Amino acid sequence: MTNLNATATIGTGKREKRTQTAGTFLWKPNAWTLKQTMTQKVLLMASRTNAKLLVVKKVLYVGGRAQPLEVTILALLPECNRVVKPIYYSHADPDPEHGTVIFQHYPMGDLKYWKLHLFDNKNRKPVPESFIWRFFLQISQALAFIQGRIGPDQDERGCIIHCDIKPMNILVVNNGTTYPSFKLHDFDCATVYEDGQTNRRSRYGTFKWQPPENTTQGINNTAADVWALGACIHFLATGKSPVTTEHSRAYAAAQYRANNNQHPFLAGQYNNVDSYYDAHAPRRIIPINLNKDDLAQRGLWLSMEEQRAQGIGPEYHEYSDELNDWMMQCLSFFSSERPTTQQLEQEMGIQAMEMLRKMGGKTALVDMEVKFGSGT
Repeated sequence: MTNLNATATIGTGKREKRTQTAGTFLWKPNAWTLKQTMTQKVLLMASRTNAKLLVVKKVLYVGGRAQPLEVTILALLPECNRVVKPIYYSHADPDPEHGTVIFQHYPMGDLKYWKLHLFDNKNRKPVPESFIWRFFLQISQALAFIQGRIGPDQDERGCIIHCDIKPMNILVVNNGTTYPSFKLHDFDCATVYEDGQTNRRSRYGTFKWQPPENTTQGINNTAADVWALGACIHFLATGKSPVTTEHSRAYAAAQYRANNNQHPFLAGQYNNVDSYYDAHAPRRIIPINLNKDDLAQRGLWLSMEEQRAQGIGPEYHEYSDELNDWMMQCLSFFSSERPTTQQLEQEMGIQAMEMLRKMGGKTALVDMEVKFGSGT
């Protein structure tokens, strides 16, 4: 499932039209106009000469560095069809303290948006298992790649930890078939692995998607990224992260009362108290291979009225034992028991390909090979 030189997509479907110009991209600010403000630092830009030509502009703080950390991290990586890299970087733009990074635009959006609009809001149906297997293997390939376990120049580029894997940081890509592909992006919190920093406490990233050891051992290790991948599988299957807002707030209220109506002292070390409780709230993992009766016995089944009241689609669909088993391995509460990304890419990958072949035939196998080099 690994190819160092191939540049063509497997299968007969047409590749998604890219929103960048052919050849080397050159950023000319006056040639683009603002189409949408996505966040305070992320803008969707449209070409003044071709309104259908879109790019994503990201303005990053440089500080005393030669370039933004995200740009430095991504520059370590060769091209790969599982990771989104910049198509242009402009230093000291729009001012000496910032740099402007330009990315290709993917119109299907991120994983959260895609699930909400294609399934939850549209027909309230669960995400097909074949889609989840594709996601599982492709992002496992992305992680194995950035961690230096597969791909070229492994020794030279070292091991990169993403540190902020969540549905909003994974893009959905149209490959010309009904089966989507997925790419990892947003390396704002990424770091290069160092032995001495493995267990250093880390207070960055998105705490709801971090493993239970985030408050004790930190997330500067490969096992933390594997947990976050498992949490994304959990989200696709159940509509929830292992820590929901409701659960975190209930935990906060209980801790506040138990502490004489005060927030714990350590809460002051976080950007806000909500982040402290998101980081410390117990993780709740829901098996995804249970039928309605099993869920009811565990008190997990929601009626249609309860689902709609919470603004979610069919809460729990019965997925295969195989998918549940790999998800549960990734979500082990003991970091040493989680599979490595190499095990996921190879061992889980074999099973994923078998399941995809059974579920969708050759079409379900389109773009399942990780590729490196130009044109990917």
